[in-house]
Amino acid sequence: MYQPVLVLSFAAAVAVAATVAIASIAFARRGPTRWLLFMALFAAITGVGVAATLSGLRFNFTPSMPLGIYRFNPLPQDAIQRQMLVAVCAPSSMVKLGRRRGYLSGGPCLGATEPLLKTVAAVAGDNVAVSFRGVTVNGRLLHNSKPLAIDRAGRELSPSLPVQRRIPNGAIWVYADHPHSWDSRYWGPVGVRNVLARVVPVLVKTRR
Repeated sequence: MYQPVLVLSFAAAVAVAATVAIASIAFARRGPTRWLLFMALFAAITGVGVAATLSGLRFNFTPSMPLGIYRFNPLPQDAIQRQMLVAVCAPSSMVKLGRRRGYLSGGPCLGATEPLLKTVAAVAGDNVAVSFRGVTVNGRLLHNSKPLAIDRAGRELSPSLPVQRRIPNGAIWVYADHPHSWDSRYWGPVGVRNVLARVVPVLVKTRR
């Protein structure tokens, strides 16, 4: 589901639950007061959801990044740096595959797909190598970066190995510290134009 819709849906669900919870109090009153209380509560909590959406808050339920709430902040393309957490659209060549296999849900990217939360592992000029051991950036091995031959459903992922390349201008290499992350280990570099925002954790579950 497209994230702003999800946030609003969540807010509406909270509003309904809270309204039901105090219904006994509201209906204990006579006359129009109880209806005013009922509607004011619903409107107030839904308004919180709208404000959250407008402020750039998003939920992450995917396992490749910690579960929780993140905020999307504007990010100029020339300000992208290594180790930044970003929201990035998958390359156009991978959109159909991602949508068909359920790697991507709905969102504002090409093909009406969602942006992915990834870390910028390499920028223009960095040397990246992909092997059966994993991905190295300027000689440093990234944790949990080993490409897999198949996904969890047994479908072929087909990483092209081994690969050594220098990241060109206008491109980055993105990654998530998770063995099943769908990222540049399968796509290669992605254009900086695909980055929608810098992502800041607000309330996330810490991994053990």
